[in-house]
Amino acid sequence: MTDGCAPGRQWATGHKVLCLSGLFEPLVRVLRVTGMVRETNRPVLERERELSAIGHAAAAAAAGRGSVVLVSGEAGIGRSTVIDEARRRIPTGGRMLVGRCDDLTRRRALAPFHDIECDVSSDLATAVRRNTDREQLFVALRSEFSRGYLPTVLAIDDVHWADEATLDILHYLVRRIAALPAVLLMTYCDDLAAGHPVRRLLAASSESVRTRHLPLRRLTLEAVRQLCVGSSSNPDEVFAATAGNPFFVSEMLTHGATHGVPDTVVDAVQSRIRNLSPGALAAVEQLAVLPGAVDRRLVEQLADGSTTDLAEAEERGLLTVTPAGVSFRHELTRQAIAGALPGSRRLMLNERALGALVRCDGADAGQIAYHASAAGDHTAAIKYGSAAARDAASDGAHREAVGHYRLVLEHADLVPSVERAGLLEEYAIECYTIDAGVAAVVAQQQAIDLRRTLKDEPAVGAGLRWLSRMHWQHGDRRAAEVSAREAVAVLEPLSEARLLALAYSHQAQLDTLAHRWASAVPAAERAVELAHASGDKSTLSFALNNLGECRWGLGDDDGQKLMEISLQLALEAGEADAACRAYDNIAARLIDRFRFDDAEHHVLAGLKLAAKADANGWLNALRVHRAKIELSRGAWDSAVQVAKTIMPASSRLNRCMALGVLGRVGNRRGDSTAIEHADAALVLSRQIGDLRYLGWAAGIAAESAWLRGVAVPDLVRDTFSKAYHEDLWTVWPELGYWLTKSGHPVEMSETGGPYQLLAVGNWLEAATLWQGAGCRYETALALSESGSPEQLVAAVEELDTLGAKPLARIVRQRLRALGIRHDSARTPRQNPAGLTPRQFEVLQLLVEGLTDAEIASRLAISVRTANNHVAAVLDKLAVRNRADAVSRAAQLFDR
Repeated sequence: MTDGCAPGRQWATGHKVLCLSGLFEPLVRVLRVTGMVRETNRPVLERERELSAIGHAAAAAAAGRGSVVLVSGEAGIGRSTVIDEARRRIPTGGRMLVGRCDDLTRRRALAPFHDIECDVSSDLATAVRRNTDREQLFVALRSEFSRGYLPTVLAIDDVHWADEATLDILHYLVRRIAALPAVLLMTYCDDLAAGHPVRRLLAASSESVRTRHLPLRRLTLEAVRQLCVGSSSNPDEVFAATAGNPFFVSEMLTHGATHGVPDTVVDAVQSRIRNLSPGALAAVEQLAVLPGAVDRRLVEQLADGSTTDLAEAEERGLLTVTPAGVSFRHELTRQAIAGALPGSRRLMLNERALGALVRCDGADAGQIAYHASAAGDHTAAIKYGSAAARDAASDGAHREAVGHYRLVLEHADLVPSVERAGLLEEYAIECYTIDAGVAAVVAQQQAIDLRRTLKDEPAVGAGLRWLSRMHWQHGDRRAAEVSAREAVAVLEPLSEARLLALAYSHQAQLDTLAHRWASAVPAAERAVELAHASGDKSTLSFALNNLGECRWGLGDDDGQKLMEISLQLALEAGEADAACRAYDNIAARLIDRFRFDDAEHHVLAGLKLAAKADANGWLNALRVHRAKIELSRGAWDSAVQVAKTIMPASSRLNRCMALGVLGRVGNRRGDSTAIEHADAALVLSRQIGDLRYLGWAAGIAAESAWLRGVAVPDLVRDTFSKAYHEDLWTVWPELGYWLTKSGHPVEMSETGGPYQLLAVGNWLEAATLWQGAGCRYETALALSESGSPEQLVAAVEELDTLGAKPLARIVRQRLRALGIRHDSARTPRQNPAGLTPRQFEVLQLLVEGLTDAEIASRLAISVRTANNHVAAVLDKLAVRNRADAVSRAAQLFDR
């Protein structure tokens, strides 16, 4: 038993399991299983500076130079966590004593020193328990620091709740700590009132040069992102709700959601507001129903010109008050207070907020609509919500627009049919823009049904054309084709050149998307004719893009020029949707032709525009192109990273492609998750019902089967036959190659590019084409078909660099059959620098003395990309220049 520890007292400390740890361990296990005790095992981030300072202070104390360390910060900032982590920074032979102050109505004298009774000498423990002779306590305390422990760190947590006796002892220690082999570590909340008794202690501490102040900062967004890894929570939403407060972040992640406030947070917030005066509490509750920062004019309206009640809440650390307005220090605090309000009071507070907002000149329409809805004033909610939605849409804030439209459409039965149809159409287009396919289709169909009852044929035709686009985005080709045909049929008899041009243009687009170039030409040409007649640049951009794509697909290179003209028209007209569509289509055709650098230029420009326009649908589509470019270049880590950004809540089309990228990379690396991703892509491709997507998924399945040595699925043969029949040259050559490789040779024309060349044994020309395009894996695949040992060795070395284990294993088997044994090449996984395969390759070229331009030529990439790779290599090697990188490489290669 620890000296001075009375039997049966250990359990009461609450800070460490002491003498009875073995007895209580079964109980702790039960509590963990039932959820009464949680273990998050989350790392402590962005506290290294503070912990290092405490460690240095402890080391100095071991040499006889004591000090005071003051750790401050808001509630939930992690002051206690710093104390717990600081135990690891105590030098060997030292110790840490931890006492905590509690927020009790009647505070126990010397409470933190009672916490350490079991860990100190009997003299000090007795002096603390008796608490009669203060001088005896001082002597025992100083004697305790000389017991042989070097150093002693005495940590007093939450000193702002300390009783008067504790403060007296801490004053005594502060004045003498410099001469003791000890550190006095105190934590306190930084929102202390001006007259708080702890301020005298802090002032006395600050007079000494041996005092270190360590204010704790909130976590950055990057730290929150690290903590969110492996959880279902969105890091940006968690950061926005918590402002980086560690306690709030931890609680949100523990509960696995960013919507709704965890009960533990509600309890913590309620404990902070329960002692507010009635006026301050009323002011806080009123502000809690107002999301975001509240303008000063509105605050004065709500407070009848007086804001004195806010001072108390500000001092408690609940609010931030500036000349511009008032906000809660944490959004989660606001939500916790608002969520705990009784319904009747919440309704009354929203009515007050609505009245004040309407009286304020220039008040935000969206905010008025929000409070109108919360107050049950549906007429005002519709009026102001509609205006807010249209303002947001015109400003490019499409997600916000969707939210406003949803709020308005909750009361759609109160809106006249004509206005309701318009609201549904506007909402559907906004949903389409942010890639919310199901909601877009449902709303658009409802709008069309209303337009039919109103006998508004032009609106029906326009709506059907939009419905077709929405069906296609959602991945339903059959429904898209039906709606497109119906749109043309409805609009053809009408004198609506622009609307009919758009309908024909979209009908042509559906054919071009399936690479039915010849079939698309008549509709595309008719669309251009009508678009010229309409005089609308945006419509002409759509029409020219489709016509250009048709001609390019039929072998006329002037088609690309038409597509570039369509892009320029859209940009000049300020039509983000048309411009993003042009970027997307041009990039797709360039990728089909292995022109990856040109495609990347359009993809990056499109991504920039789509992000600015908040056009999630185009953003995800362009990310698919970027992932496919990185896949083709052999930059697999980058391809996977981009593909994973596409997955959540995207359309079937984009998810199918993204899953395919993950499946293909996994197949080539031999990862166990590859089959799961490939199968998911196949399921989506069947739901889409488009041959291009079926071909994409079938190609991945065929390659996987061949690498694993199993039979190629029947799906591959069926898809090949359909694609070959329709001359879908982006699909059938690869499928034909895998069928031939698997012992099922098929008849193919001679115009199928490198896969067709490889299928008929012309591996050298296939390798040359792929190498010129920068397709590293495919080049190695072609070289693996050679009977030359030199080419096989080149193939296996490239595959080792890429980390392509399955194909590398097959090539080694061929080498062994020729009597050649080739050990694994050095790969990035074997060096300690953590280079990616591409970076490792660049490093090898630096060793050869190549310039950036020469590296770009060797790897078939742009000089700019080569510059970026070299910079990344220097950064990972922690060197300043190329010469140092070469020296560092010599060390890596010698290992």
